[in-house]
Amino acid sequence: MKVSLRDKFAGTLLGLAIGDALGQPYEGVSSEEMKKIPEEELKIFHAGWLGEGKYTDDTLMAICLAEAIISAKRVDPEVIAELYGEWFLSGDLRGIGMTVSKALSKYVKTRDWRTCGVSGKWAAGNGAAMRVAPIALFDFNMPIEVLYRDVEKDAVITHRNEEAINGAFAVALAIRWCLHANEESRRRDIFDFVLKGLSAMNIENLVVEKIEFASKLLSNETDPLEALDVLGTSGYVVETVSSALFCFARASTYIDSVVMAIKGGGDTDTIAAITGAISGAYYGANGIPKELRERVEKSSYLEELAVKIYELAVSRRSA
Repeated sequence: MKVSLRDKFAGTLLGLAIGDALGQPYEGVSSEEMKKIPEEELKIFHAGWLGEGKYTDDTLMAICLAEAIISAKRVDPEVIAELYGEWFLSGDLRGIGMTVSKALSKYVKTRDWRTCGVSGKWAAGNGAAMRVAPIALFDFNMPIEVLYRDVEKDAVITHRNEEAINGAFAVALAIRWCLHANEESRRRDIFDFVLKGLSAMNIENLVVEKIEFASKLLSNETDPLEALDVLGTSGYVVETVSSALFCFARASTYIDSVVMAIKGGGDTDTIAAITGAISGAYYGANGIPKELRERVEKSSYLEELAVKIYELAVSRRSA
C-alpha cells in the first residue's frame, strides 16, 4: 500500500518516540537477560523508570529541535541551543547523557553555542544521532551538502566530534532514503544509499566501516541477536547507528524492527528510538500499531510538529 509523504513525516517522529518509550524500561539490560523476555512483552508499553508510554531525553531533544526549526524556518544553531538550554534548566532531563549534560551546562552559563560542545574521543556518543530526525525531515529534498551542514550545525552544540557528527548524518541519510522509498524499494538498499551519501562528503572512518559490516551481516542472513552482539549496542555512535540500520533492514514491520533493537540490550532506548524513526519514515504513522500511537506521551503534539515541518519542507521544495 502506498504511504503518503505526510504520513511518513508523522511516522518519523511518532516512530522515534514510541521506540524510545518501548526501549526505556530495558536500558542497560544485557542481551542475555533480554533473551528471557518474550517478544510480545516488548511490543507493549511498560512503566520502566519513567512511566508507561513515557520517552527519554532522546525524544525531548528531538522535540526541541523540531520546535526550533518551525520557529526559525531554518536550522539555526542559536535558536536550537536556546531551546536546548531552556529544556536543560527545566530539570525534566530523563536520562540525559554525560556529554549533552556537560555541553548544556556550559551553554547556560556562556550562551555561546560555538564553544559549549564537548570535544575529544569521549564525545563520540549517540546524542546527536538520536535527535536528528527533524533535520532529516526539513531537508528531505535539499542537496546532500545542505543536509550535512545542517546536521553539523546541530551536532556541534553538544558533540564536537567527527564520529558523532557523521553518525547523525548517517541517520539523517537513512531517514531521507525511507521518505523517498516506494513499494518497489528493498529495505536492504538503504545501506548503499547511506554509504554513498557518506562517501559523497568524503567521510571515511569507523562509522562507515561498521555500516559496511552491518550490510554484510544482513547479506549473510546472520541471526539478528548474533549480529547485534558483534555490531555492539552501547552508546558509542558507531555501534548505535550500524545496529539501528541492521534492525530496520532485517525486520519487515515497524514493531518487529523496534523489538529487534530492544532485544539486543544495552542502550535500548536510543537504538530503538533511531530504529523507530527510520522505520516510521518508511512505513508511515499508519504502519505503527494504533494502540502505541494513541498511548505514547503527547502523540498529538508529535504529529502536529511533524505536519508543520512537512508544510515547511514541501514549500521549500516548490519555492
